[in-house]
Amino acid sequence: MRVALISPYPDITAYGLRSIAAFLKARGLAVRLILLPDPLGDALLDAPARYPDRVMADLARLCAGCSLVGMSLMTNYVDNAVQITRALAAAGGPPVVWGGVHPTIRPEECLAVADYVCVGDGEEAMADLAEALAAGSDATAIPNIWTRRADGSLAQNPVRPLTQDLDSLPPPDWSHDDHHIWDPEHAENGIVPLTPAMTEALLARGTVSRLLGRIGYQTMTGRGCPHRCAYCVNDAVKALYGAKGYLRWRGTEHVMAELETVRRVLPHIGYVWISDDAFFARPLEEIREFCRQWKARVGLPFTCLGSPATITREKLDALTDAGLCYLQMGVQTGSARIQELFNRKAMGNAVMLQAMAVINAYKDKLLPPSYDFILDTPYETLADRLESVRFIAQIPKPFRLQPFSLVLYPGTKLHAMAAADGFLTDERRQVYTKSYTMRRPDYVNLLILLAKGGRMPSKLLAWLACDAVAVPLSQPVMAPVWRAVFALAEPVKKLLRLARSWRARPGDRA
Repeated sequence: MRVALISPYPDITAYGLRSIAAFLKARGLAVRLILLPDPLGDALLDAPARYPDRVMADLARLCAGCSLVGMSLMTNYVDNAVQITRALAAAGGPPVVWGGVHPTIRPEECLAVADYVCVGDGEEAMADLAEALAAGSDATAIPNIWTRRADGSLAQNPVRPLTQDLDSLPPPDWSHDDHHIWDPEHAENGIVPLTPAMTEALLARGTVSRLLGRIGYQTMTGRGCPHRCAYCVNDAVKALYGAKGYLRWRGTEHVMAELETVRRVLPHIGYVWISDDAFFARPLEEIREFCRQWKARVGLPFTCLGSPATITREKLDALTDAGLCYLQMGVQTGSARIQELFNRKAMGNAVMLQAMAVINAYKDKLLPPSYDFILDTPYETLADRLESVRFIAQIPKPFRLQPFSLVLYPGTKLHAMAAADGFLTDERRQVYTKSYTMRRPDYVNLLILLAKGGRMPSKLLAWLACDAVAVPLSQPVMAPVWRAVFALAEPVKKLLRLARSWRARPGDRA
């Protein structure tokens, strides 16, 4: 029994898919991992055909000897999954199961294309499905798996209890054993076997890798999130299982063993990106033990994410001593009214500024922290947005901003509200093909982008966001001006990137 697992994500980390691959191998199944990074990346377009015909032909050949194909996807990658599934079906390929966030939220929609849908965590469900198909037994009553019966009725199976002992699951598969990739930057090569050297080169392209000047390896030390933000799909998935027991942690030994193994396979890794939604939510004593073992067994710089309510001086003491070099924190908005809308009232401005002051105390040990902001919320007024900009003017320097245009993902509370209130009228344009980089071209967003690097003088930013200046410049009559400014910004940024690249390689100029 061989299972092919396909990832359409631009990032080759594909943590969830690699975790399922490792679990299936531990159950005695052969696994073929196929990475098909979306050629559009974050620059989404309404382009249903993502991959060249040659790539789909290569994929059909790789999947021809398999008994099941699994694919993980989020909402923005539905087009990829549709193209891949239809190409395999046209070639007479094996049945296809979709899993991940979007199929979990909208299983019935996905079954219009896929043969099966995996709802929720996928390890045990995928193994049970693969084994049922291999044995020719009934595959319509497997927990977490949805499908259509022969009579067309829907087999809507409940989810099984969450695995609480994450240490019972193997770490993600980075073995390169039967791993394959199509690299959009070398599209002419088609799908080729993936080598460790190729993996390291691809990881080096990552945003944080470029920021730190080191090859980064991404992992997770837990699953779930302690918060229930209205814009986040975590809340929808948590509701599927019930909030109790949703946040789970791997043991320190389990994480360290993974990193020791990966460093033997990928010896040029220069730092580790811990991408848990809220790493700082771990209890203090667990963090201290984690740091003790990190120093003894890993010794690399690392980065992580935190939320304002969980960042403390005691935790940062331990983490910076162990090698924490950079962190990211969700701010989202400086408006009290929008914080309540986002269900983040407990993380108001006072709490966030306190966390920022703690982080700033370690500025000699850390790179400037990144603070996430959400733009273009349909419920914001101009007053809300200016309140956010004035909050940015209070952030202690140095810092960076990561501004994301809101995407109303299915299953979130904000999606349901916006649909009911008439703000969401075209899901394909507003959700499925919208990227977080598609910011509205207006005066307030321009201010936030100008403040992005943390270098704009705080008093100047506050003055530009005062009503006397900002209200006239935000009137509809000014809209063509800001559209023109944003239209010019992208080519200018590309020229600056090219200039920096040219200056960084003096040997190429000879």
